[in-house]
Amino acid sequence: MQSLYASLEKLYTLFSSDPVAQTVGLIALIVGLNAFLQKSDHLLKRNLSVYTLLMGIQFLMLDLWASALAAWLGTFRTYISMRTRNSKVMWSLIAVVILFALPTVRSLTELLPIIGNILGTWAMFKEHGLRMRALMFIGTLCWLSHNVLVGSIGGTVIEALFLAVNARTMYGLMRLEVNQAN
Repeated sequence: MQSLYASLEKLYTLFSSDPVAQTVGLIALIVGLNAFLQKSDHLLKRNLSVYTLLMGIQFLMLDLWASALAAWLGTFRTYISMRTRNSKVMWSLIAVVILFALPTVRSLTELLPIIGNILGTWAMFKEHGLRMRALMFIGTLCWLSHNVLVGSIGGTVIEALFLAVNARTMYGLMRLEVNQAN
């Protein structure tokens, strides 16, 4: 019981330190969960665009510039990937992340969203279905680690839930592929 109380107290402290930023993160949680419930690649990408936009706002409010830039570049990347799968566009977006977000990194923790962004960019432009979601799963692990380390409540909860929901959707897609093969 004391452990639960200590955990709730820590959550309260994090939330009360910047309630507006944490609320933005919690709103992003709802949008992001809806994204990973989608079996349609297009709907997944559309909802992820809104989610990363909101997370970028939260990171900016928490004074995490590299994380905010990586999130917003993810928003742009996801939106563009709904329009084209051109390799030159993909490599240009990866270069932009490296050129703009990397110089703002102040700690190793802030490298994690950049790695997650690059994995997501590759997934969005070069993969589809299960392979796209598998790379996104690894990118989500990067973002989850980052959010735990910087104390983003909504970001931590959502990335953990993304892992679970994405794994569930991947399992459903695998079963669908097996059933179609038989």
